[in-house]
Amino acid sequence: MLNIKTTFQRAHGKIDVKINNNEINRFYQSGSAKVFYPKSSQKFKELVLVNTAGGITSGDSFSYDFEIVNKSKIFLTTQTAERAYKGFNEQAKIKIYLTVDDTSNLFWIPQELILFNNCNFDRNIEVNLSPNSNFVLAETTIFGRTAMGEYLEKGYFNDNWRIYVNKKLIHAEALNLSGNIKETLSNIASLKDGVAICNFFIYGKKLLSFENNLRENQKNSETVLLSHSKWNDKILVRMVAKDAYDLKSVQKNLISLLADDNIPRVWNS
Repeated sequence: MLNIKTTFQRAHGKIDVKINNNEINRFYQSGSAKVFYPKSSQKFKELVLVNTAGGITSGDSFSYDFEIVNKSKIFLTTQTAERAYKGFNEQAKIKIYLTVDDTSNLFWIPQELILFNNCNFDRNIEVNLSPNSNFVLAETTIFGRTAMGEYLEKGYFNDNWRIYVNKKLIHAEALNLSGNIKETLSNIASLKDGVAICNFFIYGKKLLSFENNLRENQKNSETVLLSHSKWNDKILVRMVAKDAYDLKSVQKNLISLLADDNIPRVWNS
């Protein structure tokens, strides 16, 4: 009998882009990772990430590196939701590096990440800011394709953020889910049966001035609970939702508030 070893094809991609005064100064892309910079009359220009593999699974590897300088105003987002599919072997990995200078504004606001049953995914986000940067990070995670009646029960998801100002660590986030994830998320100390979360990290003198407006716009509903805290020149907004659609509506409102009534056009397509 023949002993045939099956090797599955894996997706890989790398992006390295520098935006200088809202113009492309460096541009590299490879593999399944693509980025587009459509023309726009908005104050904030859009960099749009596309994963042509259609999602990520075990063994996939992606690296994104973006440098935003010289009075640039950028929305950095994705064309659609990212999907972390079932995988049992080597973890899928995404590494993200963001650099913003003293004069620029960057909104890292990808569309939602959907975790499927038995996902196996590791993500690391490293942000390097200057003292006068203005920066927003808004990450949404949906635990299962809930619109289709699917819920995340088991799998592995490890998510780490590290945010620096002048190479000094000012904020760290870590989320690790493994094993019986459904049981963990049902706990009152975590999501209490919520199906999605969104975390906003906000930094910069201009953006911190919106705190009162944020407070006025934070209205809990039957499906979305949210609150914010401010310390050490940063604001953190946390949301837990029982409905992913309602959560995105709240997210859009907050982004529009922080970005002078602008949101990425790709979000409306």
